[in-house]
Amino acid sequence: MQSVPEPAKTHRLRVGGPLRVLLVVDNAQLLLRLSEVVRSIAGLQLAGAFTTPQDVVDWTVWDRSGWHISFVDLGLKQDGTRQVVARLLEDPKPGRLVALGDHLWRETRAECAAMGVHELLEKGDVIAFRGYLEQQVR
Repeated sequence: MQSVPEPAKTHRLRVGGPLRVLLVVDNAQLLLRLSEVVRSIAGLQLAGAFTTPQDVVDWTVWDRSGWHISFVDLGLKQDGTRQVVARLLEDPKPGRLVALGDHLWRETRAECAAMGVHELLEKGDVIAFRGYLEQQVR
């Protein structure tokens, strides 16, 4: 029986300040809703909220504060998800990457794992999103 390898430990060290959350979601209304959830939880700070892969790439060039948790939409256009994930993992001290998908199917999880993302939440489930963030703040 083969054992499943542990996912890579990609946790940015948190030293006294709030956890910085990065959001990359194709749907502007959902992005606004998720941003409101992040702002409503004590101990979190919105590092950035973007709808296009190019905006995220540009942000990573200029940002010096980094991020602790990044939520990336699997539905970004023109294979933008792979581009964003690769760029975020290039960070010398990457944080935790969480995919936002339409479904939590096994195939979707395998696709995420192939990109280096080992956590998946359903894209429209704001309650699960809030619960995940609250658990990270504890």
